[in-house]
Amino acid sequence: MKPVSIEVISKVLTSYSQCGGCGLIFDRTGLREKVRIMDAEGYPEELREELCRLSDWLGELLYLYRHRISIRIIDAQSLVGIYKCLRYGIRGYPGFIVDRRHAYAGWDRKRLEGIIDCLIRA
Repeated sequence: MKPVSIEVISKVLTSYSQCGGCGLIFDRTGLREKVRIMDAEGYPEELREELCRLSDWLGELLYLYRHRISIRIIDAQSLVGIYKCLRYGIRGYPGFIVDRRHAYAGWDRKRLEGIIDCLIRA
């Protein structure tokens, strides 16, 4: 059985340590973790809390559905994220595109799990 694909469109925290060249320098100097923490502290507390909540939720989904789903995170501010929002009519975050057929935006766990369950049963 092919896993149900879930694309999650959300705001994400970016960091200088994600840059290939910068990351290499930070690794060699032992500063990667310090830079990552400093970058994260530069974002509003509400955004960090929202991303922690989303991370916990996705972890629970992976635990619940195990090998039956695959999750891909897409930065809402990237070109791919903007395209997906326009293509699927997603007007809020987090947005979920399930098997390229169903789109949902919001925090209603039962609704998202209902969509996943229907596709797994099919």
